[in-house]
Amino acid sequence: MKKKLFSSIITFGVLISLFSFCDPCFIPAATSYAENNISGEITVDDEYLIPDSLGYFTYYVVVATNNTGSDISISADFTAKDRSGNLLRKVNDYADAVRNGQQFILYGQFNSKAIKNASSFEYDYSVAPTDRCAYSQVSLNADRSGQLIELTATNYAKYDIQCANVRTVFKKNGKAVAFDTVNIADTGIIFHSGSTNFQVLGMNAGDYDDYVITYTSVADNSIPEDI
Repeated sequence: MKKKLFSSIITFGVLISLFSFCDPCFIPAATSYAENNISGEITVDDEYLIPDSLGYFTYYVVVATNNTGSDISISADFTAKDRSGNLLRKVNDYADAVRNGQQFILYGQFNSKAIKNASSFEYDYSVAPTDRCAYSQVSLNADRSGQLIELTATNYAKYDIQCANVRTVFKKNGKAVAFDTVNIADTGIIFHSGSTNFQVLGMNAGDYDDYVITYTSVADNSIPEDI
């Protein structure tokens, strides 16, 4: 992984996200990573700081692409700090299987009251190769119906897999205004072979004119055809 290239992309993204949060005191923070037999890089496409419409949570959302050359699992720790560098909150997010070349979303969900004095956010992540990516086994269709996005997912694998984990950034005039996530499965996280299931996104998204949607899915067994 080319650390210099990745770091420059991260810093630029953080600057955009933090100043778009309308607080000129926000300071971009460092990003670190660890890797395990990965030759390429994770490319950060966009970063957003999105308060929800109800005021309960604030989401730090990272839209990225897996350009490592391998299917991977990835885990990220997100932290919020005050002006003195004191830790206010730390949260974790992960994806068990992201296909090589696939765009995906990781996010930190913070209690808005707990981070009201935050002046910087940072995250670090670790990646490892995986042979359990079920991305190509799932077909996902998304259709907008009024405020909602109606999702239809089908598992075309010959075996059960885990749910399709769908994540979405909603935009208005190019600015992120909401974030939502949902799992599509039959029971719990089990998505049966040949099954088709439905879900909706955007219950509290408000007014938007565009969206970015990604999904991941992981199998309990090796899927060599997806590597």
